[in-house]
Amino acid sequence: MESGMSGEAEPQKPRFFVAVHVGAGYHAPSNEKALRSAMKRACLAAASILHKGPGGCVDAVAAAIQVLEDDPSTNAGRGSNLTEDGNVECDASLIDGHSGAFGAVGAVPGVPNAIQIAALLVKEQMKGSSLLARIPPMFLVGEGARIWAKSKGIALPETMIEVDQWLVTPKAKAQWKHYKAMLLGAKAEIDISSDGKSCNAQQTASIQDSQAQICETLEENRAGQSCMLSPSEEDSIMDTVGVVCVDTEGHIASGASSGGIALKVSRRVGLAAMYGSGCWASLKGPFGAPFIVGSCVTGAGEYLMKVFAARECCVSSSLSQSGPASACMKVLRSSVHDSSQNDTDKSAGILLVQADAPIRVSS
Repeated sequence: MESGMSGEAEPQKPRFFVAVHVGAGYHAPSNEKALRSAMKRACLAAASILHKGPGGCVDAVAAAIQVLEDDPSTNAGRGSNLTEDGNVECDASLIDGHSGAFGAVGAVPGVPNAIQIAALLVKEQMKGSSLLARIPPMFLVGEGARIWAKSKGIALPETMIEVDQWLVTPKAKAQWKHYKAMLLGAKAEIDISSDGKSCNAQQTASIQDSQAQICETLEENRAGQSCMLSPSEEDSIMDTVGVVCVDTEGHIASGASSGGIALKVSRRVGLAAMYGSGCWASLKGPFGAPFIVGSCVTGAGEYLMKVFAARECCVSSSLSQSGPASACMKVLRSSVHDSSQNDTDKSAGILLVQADAPIRVSS
């Protein structure tokens, strides 16, 4: 997992802190410069808000994640992995540690910055009850999230064609074609095996066509180079980007955003959107004692969601005598142990920030 940290205010003034990650998994060395640049710009975006003083944690987290969503080198917003149908559907969430307010969107199409909607959901909850004392929503999905965002004044592209021109990058499209061809080839082989018969000419041609599509896709992407994927040149990014911010008064907020896993089923909601799983922030430990902590989790969401990974890392850290690293490893081991499927990637990463309560001197 790549991570970046930044942020002290001017000398003699209370400090703030920003931590950023760009996803678990293997990051190709050729992309390192672009990813580090994205993380630096995200840190600076958050710092520009936190530098103004307390009370800006939610805005700082949203600003940093928006930078990451706009950068095509990350798997969030622009450049996201595509669904099985070839579309971008994003998940995002944000939590304010001071109030406990949480906002999330899942599988939302046609939105360049899903974190904007999550942040607005948090702010609506912090304001309290709306017209006729209706409870403000916490989690919106699909087209409903897009419609709600437009009703609240968030500027969105008018048509899906327009937004797809921004969200779907050539690299993501080429990767989708590659994986789609692999999937079709695997299905053809399974169909043949289930028949228990030798391949006929039509079935053999089907497999060969799928293999040819894989090579054609890679040749388009690599100007005629070998059709084998080179591990050193291809990213294998599992899931979210995330940010944790602590302001000058010790308030903390955390957020996550993701395009999801490659070739995911349409309308699949992943780790980045789930309460207690993708991000968490709190000013108190489980027994009410002051404990400033926030975390973001990234990786194989279907396993990590089962153990409420982000929240459990924070709780475990508050109780641990061995430090936060040991506490987080305990949660990760639990998520892997609980899984009965041994043939899938269970990569995961946790970004956790603990902060001391600021010392206030009475005048």
